[in-house]
Amino acid sequence: MSPRSPREISVLVPEHLPPLYPDDPTRIGPYLVLGRLGQGATGTVYAAVDASSPTANDRLIAVKVLRDPGQDREALVRRLTALTRVDPTRVVVPTTFDGRSERPWLSMPYMEGERLSHYVTKRGGVGTGKLIALAVGLADGLSALHGRGVAHGSLNPEKVLLESHGPHIMDCAVSEVGPNGPGVTWMSPERFRGAEASPAADVFAWGAVIAFAGTGRLPFGPGEPEEIARRAASGDHNLTGLVKGLVPVVKRALDPDPEARPSLREVIGAVIAVWQRENGREDAEVPDRDRLAALLEREWSAVEPAQRVPRVIRLEGRAPRERSLRKPIMVGAGALAVVLVGAGVWGVSRLVGPSDDEALVSDAVEEEPAASPSPEEPRTLVVRFDPAEQEDVLEGPWVYTPVDRDDEPERGQGAPTHQEWAEQWEEAGEADDAVISPEAEVLCAKFCAAPDHVFLDEEGRGTWELTGRDFIDYLSWGPVVIVEVTFSDEEPEGDGPREIVRITELFTD
Repeated sequence: MSPRSPREISVLVPEHLPPLYPDDPTRIGPYLVLGRLGQGATGTVYAAVDASSPTANDRLIAVKVLRDPGQDREALVRRLTALTRVDPTRVVVPTTFDGRSERPWLSMPYMEGERLSHYVTKRGGVGTGKLIALAVGLADGLSALHGRGVAHGSLNPEKVLLESHGPHIMDCAVSEVGPNGPGVTWMSPERFRGAEASPAADVFAWGAVIAFAGTGRLPFGPGEPEEIARRAASGDHNLTGLVKGLVPVVKRALDPDPEARPSLREVIGAVIAVWQRENGREDAEVPDRDRLAALLEREWSAVEPAQRVPRVIRLEGRAPRERSLRKPIMVGAGALAVVLVGAGVWGVSRLVGPSDDEALVSDAVEEEPAASPSPEEPRTLVVRFDPAEQEDVLEGPWVYTPVDRDDEPERGQGAPTHQEWAEQWEEAGEADDAVISPEAEVLCAKFCAAPDHVFLDEEGRGTWELTGRDFIDYLSWGPVVIVEVTFSDEEPEGDGPREIVRITELFTD
């Protein structure tokens, strides 16, 4: 075996790390960028290499490039400096940053785990032990932030990463400003009216997150932002099914009046009291912080990190990735609103979960299997995939509806929203379901969530290469999408669903 070049190092990376977009940076500060970990309202998070780390396991880090800090640079630098001093036990804190560059950035430890939103969406409300551990952990993390003069300002289930040591609060660098769809669920009434982030607003968000985690439902129900805000302002919440002992403190946390909400010290004390009652330890001495943390962390010890694989990295630059032979036409478009990916989360389990206020229902229709065409005939259909129609958004089978149109799309009119685009297509058959091969070839035009571009050829077909696994992830968070699908030539067993092996998004500029 030939010796490795001193300009090459080995790094353990996520097995299915999403690729970079054409206009993504290849270096940020001293770090070599490998791929994308998430994208949201406040910026994009990348997987990057810290070549100064001594071992392959420690070299992978997360670097976030802020889109618009929403504050002057000196204020941003002060906030980031304060964050570096926060206790990292329950908070993901910056290790280095540059708040004065044209595109401010910060680096953080790479953490493996699962976002709370995804965990609850898959399993429903969490059990009593895990819920108590989560409640104490989040309150402890917020307390650490407040102790350094930092209010989070936009805590929600997307910004809570669960791993084997418990919950961690993420995305503390910039507080999101203003209500944005379901995000208003976690926003206190005064924040909705434009007030600055505050400890009392964080306590409200804590209560909303714990109510969601404990019941599997949005505490103020679904609806338009103004309607949700009206319910929050009137205290119209639903805590049915929440662990009985936690109801009083969560109800106080959700009080519309910030002065009536408990302090985090009161919150932690109330939750510990519930833990003592649940474990028959009312008369026992309250454990110190380290002992309590060890006891509660046991609840999350079964959260397994996702697999990572070794990759050899050339320090002078990354090798060019394989690209489609089609040359993409990059066309300016309006920003795509992403709710669940929008938290900038870098857990390496499935990146996203379904929208909190979307009911996942199945519209699959049982019908006789279609006659098998000859092997020479292509098995292609233009179909609509609506994430809201999926019964099992992670495992499938996935519901699709054939669509068609009588006219040719008008080009050069500006990229429409996904919903506007889908409304231009008429249903051309009954809904059915299919399985999607994780290794299917996928060419995307817009569903890859590039904020300012579509990737099209001259026929309005997507050109950005992804995999079936990426498309499956998309169906857990994205809007409705129109695609051409190609089915496998192999017939399914019995009456089972057909397998999709190729997907090409159709879109317009």
